[in-house]
Amino acid sequence: MTTRQAFEKWVSRTYAKNTDYKVLSLTSGAWSTWKAATAAALERAAEVCETILDEISFANAYECANECAEAIRALKEQQ
Repeated sequence: MTTRQAFEKWVSRTYAKNTDYKVLSLTSGAWSTWKAATAAALERAAEVCETILDEISFANAYECANECAEAIRALKEQQ
């Protein structure tokens, strides 16, 4: 699922079928916030992976990938 698809799913549950201008304006602002939060989270995840890569030799890429995935998932717990 793309970031936009996830957002659209959230909006449809949150605002239902309300097409009021005020709601549409809020939705636009929410999309901007969603994109910024997602970009920040992805950058944070990339930094975690870079840290792990610095600590593991290139010879063990599989281990590095698994550690990176675990570290990204652990970021959700730090909120």
